[in-house]
Amino acid sequence: MAHLGADVIAIEPPGGSTARLDPGDRVSFQWQAYARGKKSLVLDLEADAGRERLAELASEADVLVESFSRDQVNRYHLDYDTLAESNPGLIVVSITPFGRTGPKADWPATDLTVWASSGAHVITGDADRAPVRPSVPQSFVHAGADAAGAALIALHERHRSGRGQHVDVSAQQSAAQATLTANLVTQNNGGVVVQRMAGGAVFGIPIRLTWPCKDGYVSITLFFAASFDEPNRRLLRWVHECGECTMEDVETDWGLQWMAMLQDGASPEPYNDLCEKIEKFTLQFTMQKLFDEGLSRGIYIAPTFNVEQLLDEPHFHARDFWHTLAESNLCVPGPFAKLPNSPLTQLEDAPVLNSAPEEVWSRHRMDEVEPTSAYSDLPLAGLKVLDFMWVAAGPYFTRVLSDYGATVIKIESTTRVDAVRALPAFKDGEVTVDSGVPFNAINAGKLGVTIDPSNPAGREMLLELVRWADVVTESFSPKAMKGWDLDYETLKEVKPDLIMLSSCLMGQTGPRCMVPGYGNMAAAIAGFYDLTGWEDRSPAGPYGAYTDTVAPRFALVALMAAIEHRRQTGEGQHVDLSQAEAAIHFLAPAIIEHGLKGNPKRMGNRDPMMGPHGVFPAAGEDAWVAIACQDDAAWPVLRDLIGLPNDEDLLSAAGRRARETELEELITDWTRDRKAEEIQSAVISLGVAAHVLQNSPECMEDPQLAEREHFISVAHASLGEFVVENSRFRLSRTPASITRAGPELGEHNVEVLEKILGYDADRIADAFASLALQ
Repeated sequence: MAHLGADVIAIEPPGGSTARLDPGDRVSFQWQAYARGKKSLVLDLEADAGRERLAELASEADVLVESFSRDQVNRYHLDYDTLAESNPGLIVVSITPFGRTGPKADWPATDLTVWASSGAHVITGDADRAPVRPSVPQSFVHAGADAAGAALIALHERHRSGRGQHVDVSAQQSAAQATLTANLVTQNNGGVVVQRMAGGAVFGIPIRLTWPCKDGYVSITLFFAASFDEPNRRLLRWVHECGECTMEDVETDWGLQWMAMLQDGASPEPYNDLCEKIEKFTLQFTMQKLFDEGLSRGIYIAPTFNVEQLLDEPHFHARDFWHTLAESNLCVPGPFAKLPNSPLTQLEDAPVLNSAPEEVWSRHRMDEVEPTSAYSDLPLAGLKVLDFMWVAAGPYFTRVLSDYGATVIKIESTTRVDAVRALPAFKDGEVTVDSGVPFNAINAGKLGVTIDPSNPAGREMLLELVRWADVVTESFSPKAMKGWDLDYETLKEVKPDLIMLSSCLMGQTGPRCMVPGYGNMAAAIAGFYDLTGWEDRSPAGPYGAYTDTVAPRFALVALMAAIEHRRQTGEGQHVDLSQAEAAIHFLAPAIIEHGLKGNPKRMGNRDPMMGPHGVFPAAGEDAWVAIACQDDAAWPVLRDLIGLPNDEDLLSAAGRRARETELEELITDWTRDRKAEEIQSAVISLGVAAHVLQNSPECMEDPQLAEREHFISVAHASLGEFVVENSRFRLSRTPASITRAGPELGEHNVEVLEKILGYDADRIADAFASLALQ
């Protein structure tokens, strides 16, 4: 919000926020990363004067963000109904581990235990060790990014109604997006759930994402569907040139091999052999050689940078992404998107305690609309979106627009089918172009048309849709839209106030802008792979195309900012969002750490501030439970429950971390013969954070997710009911509405031509005859 130019006041208790200092009483990396651009105001909310001052501030604010327990909300009089009495236009955003409602709403929690609950933890890591989380906490940055987008949607709605509302964000539900729909396998009878194997495994077949090279590791997108065939052949031709595979390997239809493994139970040995051949090839080169030549050959390959290598990559410097803080001289990520007509603000150092002036607001609220009850539409009703996004990152973003009322028309063609249609799992195990669980989940609610942009009649049809649209979104490399003569400069001639949002891997400019690929590659480049796994092993995740689950949040915020700019000025613009740059903000604490201490290392499930803090085996096959001693007060009760040493040096977190290996072994001895649910119940009852590591079946049975209606049944054109995930956040007055799964290929061709473009029967017939609709 500060990047967008908002006046952000961080309310801190006397002595400062617990997020401000680490156990060594130094300013924490987390605080320096995420408190930038704010002012600090100390208020004692346990005292009447502090609560009265906060109420006064809330009466003139646009948005209030809080992460208190329900008990604190009641004691501090911060419930939405109370705040709305003095400020009917106020947006109140609550960010909590499990949401404001449900049986787990008051459970103690940390990033580790929320990650465990989300489904993202259990599918990441090596099969012979405990599942592993990213070493930079991720649960609450997913939630925070969702909260920002939700607040902007609520503010957009307020322009019409003048009314605020309560935004309820569950970190568990937000973090679940990192599973890339793996949680939906069981609910759609899609077969075996995703397993843990350094990239994931489907139906027991490993999905390998990283390969060793001379000086580290590279990520290769070796997936199998029509859109991957040619990049795979280009890779294998290079492997063949280096003598590590045969021409038979190059010419094999690996897509058919893959389907035979999925559907017919064919042996995965040919695929495993191919992976070994590729490894012998990558070991011949350095990361940079593989990256550079891979780019020239059009191959989906990227280096797994550590933070130091990330900071050295010339591409980000060419795009002026990094920013040096004026006071501390630390390097930090800059604005998360490029909005040429309303640039985001560069943020400076985190605030000194109680640095806010006495008069904290420099202006009145952004709206002065008289509250009315006349408006009941969804917040984005009337917004018209022409959507060229494909695979995952872009469609996740545009699905949120559809969830909240926008009309989203998804563009495909039968000659360029969205690659995600071919990715498992599939509804009831039936592999068809329309039955894929990922496609239907992340494209729910959209209209689907098949228009060939390379066909002159098809291009004219698309230009008619541009005239209809408020927003055009696309996620191709920079040359694709230009190649179809559908780039922003061309489209704004058709629609001068058009907003176009482009979200490719590396952005629209810079020496690496033409890097083709997917979120696994951006995750490798941005540093996530290097910071996930065990220090004594190769990178082990995060699962899948991780940045495909991060970038959509930033795309939503950037688009809502561009819409607000157009509301005020009538001016459109071309938003440039680099998937890698946006996602780097989720690693901002590691960037700060590098500047202060040197290159951060992956550390399994351990934490630099808490201990013990890990994932422990339970009775049963691949059963695990996360336990985190969240503070010194939690230690004695956990110690007594398990029978851990009653030593004085263990009373501090630093002392416990110094003996962490010993403590982990003792905890493992206690957990290994107990059921995970029993362990969870015993630990939670004492006020210590814990959670079972949930996969798709456990998430389906989770009473918290059930109460929150996280999984919902919607209609599919031919497959009956389809289970998808609900909105990641709740708006109290204008909640999301999702009624149908993703569109079948070309399902809405006639509807769009007839109802949106106004074609009569003869013109529709001509459109089909021209072969534009294919």
